[in-house]
Amino acid sequence: MPKSVSFSKGSIIFFKGDKDEFIYILQSGGIMLKGTNLETGAEEIEALHSGEFFGVKSALSKMPSSVTAVAAMDSVVIQLTVTEFEQVFSSKTAVTEKMLRVFSKNLKSIHRQMEEFLNNAPEEITPDEGMTLVAKAFFNEGEYISCRSILKRLLSKIPYVANHDELEKLDQEAAKKHNETPALPNEEPEQESEQKLSTPNQFNLPIFDRFTKKYANGEVIISEFEPGETFYLIKSGQVQIVKCIGDKIKSLDILKQGELFGEMAILDNSQRSATCLAKGPVSCLEFNKENFKALVLANPQIVMNLLKLLCKRICDQERRFRIILIKDIRARIADIFLMYNEIYFGSMKDERNSQRSFFMTASDIAGWAACPINQVKDELNKLISKNKIQMFDDRIVVINIHDMKRIVDTYYNNINSDLKTTAGKPLGKAPAARERPATLSDTQQS
Repeated sequence: MPKSVSFSKGSIIFFKGDKDEFIYILQSGGIMLKGTNLETGAEEIEALHSGEFFGVKSALSKMPSSVTAVAAMDSVVIQLTVTEFEQVFSSKTAVTEKMLRVFSKNLKSIHRQMEEFLNNAPEEITPDEGMTLVAKAFFNEGEYISCRSILKRLLSKIPYVANHDELEKLDQEAAKKHNETPALPNEEPEQESEQKLSTPNQFNLPIFDRFTKKYANGEVIISEFEPGETFYLIKSGQVQIVKCIGDKIKSLDILKQGELFGEMAILDNSQRSATCLAKGPVSCLEFNKENFKALVLANPQIVMNLLKLLCKRICDQERRFRIILIKDIRARIADIFLMYNEIYFGSMKDERNSQRSFFMTASDIAGWAACPINQVKDELNKLISKNKIQMFDDRIVVINIHDMKRIVDTYYNNINSDLKTTAGKPLGKAPAARERPATLSDTQQS
């Protein structure tokens, strides 16, 4: 059962970096959330008011907290486990819809920060201009099926597009290149993450067959920049989420059976923020905006899965943003190995087995690191010469994952030493205006 817990002024409810399994609601008093701006390193403080939730993102994603929660005065909070939160609030549509919208905007904000940092923040462009950029990026990456799939969507949605002849020529060139490309061998072994969701039973009923869409490997289901009119639930297969950054395609995530995608554009009535394509044969249920409230927000199991997915995506993007903010290239590469270790192995506590084999290439690392491939190869060769890694055609073997952690820790220790010279200077930064999060008062509208 949820319980009421009292904290005296100055008490720490949880620290940054803790994996706290609880979700909290401020009942009375005041709570401060102390975090760090990812880009500037400046301290940021957010004051909470009675009725507001906190700790939701960390608890639902099962990831370390990005903030420290401190009682600003004598306070009382309601403490719930994730199971209790689901039982109490999954049917409270006003609360869950508000949380979905807030988390969706948080995720888009992180995407925007990354793009601005990489000097690739998109100007306001039309859907046809944006989709043309995505198609060309797929072409440059040698993903000719995906390129043609984007062009097909673009020409069907906007048949009288201004650069029609240019797009048809690109489509013909992609078809020619695809036919010239030798067939690939069987796919490399897949590294599974912990998150597995099953398709809710009600969506396996024959009545939903009319919503089923099937896609071949590489076929685009959603294109970045197109208007968001539909959302999807994966019945079988895997869907890869990618983003066009400059003239490159960057992988963001891989979704599996039972997961939703395409919901972000529906939540905030915007253009698609990423491209989703089939990774192997895929079967999806396709729903429109009108279905969203009836099928998602009114379904406790689905809405909780979606909340967890959004929280996980936010944590993943924050993790990836921290990597590209590292100024030292070797430390950046080492942190990519640590990120892969977190995803596929979880713990670093087993000293007896510190060797790791990751199915990745220098090109993959260059993508994660946002660095030129030649610069990445130079650093990888230095790690090879020091017997820190071994490289093969389809994988990289890290001899001792703890060596990678030491490289990253040394980098941050040096950064922290430099920051000591700023002691006594104000680091605080006024928090940006934020949308009011879901509160207990929202339940009155449910």
